[in-house]
Amino acid sequence: MSDPSNASDQGSLWDFACRFYQVLGVEDDCLTVQDKHGLDVVLLIFALYRARLGHGFDAVEAYGLARSLMAQLVDPLRRHRRALKQDPGPYALPMVKALRAQLLAAELAGEQTILQRLHSIRIKGSALNSEEALTACVRAADVHLDAALDAVLKRLADAAHRV
Repeated sequence: MSDPSNASDQGSLWDFACRFYQVLGVEDDCLTVQDKHGLDVVLLIFALYRARLGHGFDAVEAYGLARSLMAQLVDPLRRHRRALKQDPGPYALPMVKALRAQLLAAELAGEQTILQRLHSIRIKGSALNSEEALTACVRAADVHLDAALDAVLKRLADAAHRV
C-alpha cells in the first residue's frame, strides 16, 4: 500500500480541492451541504479524493478528526467573518472588507491544514466510488440522507469526475 501522507499527494489533494471547487455549481452545493445539512465540506473533498485514488478510509475516524479540527481551526474564523458580513457595525466598510478577506484567507489555510491531516489517515478497507464515499461520510456524521441531500451528493460526485 502507498503512504497516503506523501508530500506530493498532499499537494495533489489541495490542487484537487481547488479545481473541484471551481467546477460550475460546486460552490453552491458545498454551501448547501455545509449550511443546511451541517456537513464538513473538507471531509467530503477528502472522501472524493480518496475515491479518486481508489483508496479506502474509515469514515468515522475521518469525520471525528475533521470535526475536531474544524471546531478548532475554521469554525471560529467562519463565524467571525460571517458576522462581519451581516452587520459590519460602526466600522468603516473598506476596513471590514479587508478584515473579512484576511479571515477568509485564514479559513482556507485552516482547511488546507485539515485536508493534509486527513490525508495522513491510513488507507483502510475497500475502495469506494465517489457516491459511496460521500454517503459513508454522511452516515459517519449521523446526518439524515433525504432526497434533497442525496441529489446534491450525486452532483458533487459527478463534479469530482470532471476534475
